[in-house]
Amino acid sequence: MSTDPEDEITEERFLEAVSALSSEEPALSQLGAAILAALHFGIAKDSRTFSRKFDIAHALALREITALSEDVSFLRVVGRNPRTQRTEYAFSENALELLSRAIG
Repeated sequence: MSTDPEDEITEERFLEAVSALSSEEPALSQLGAAILAALHFGIAKDSRTFSRKFDIAHALALREITALSEDVSFLRVVGRNPRTQRTEYAFSENALELLSRAIG
């Protein structure tokens, strides 16, 4: 594991990524940008983890993940637990292009 300070994900670095994503794609909500940034930095790859780590209602995360996967095609849903509704997701090609433009 690298101990390079550049690899450390700080709150400031995370918020800069959210801002950069939102600026690059104005139709993207702040919550949507946060979901993409969290996936990019390896913070959360499913709805429950994102909700817990960012202290938001799971229903809000699910609604945004649905929008990101259907409306703007930035995410692909790769799994869903029917009982808990935990939804696992991955980047789409559109998201990878957006990330390369916004974050580098």
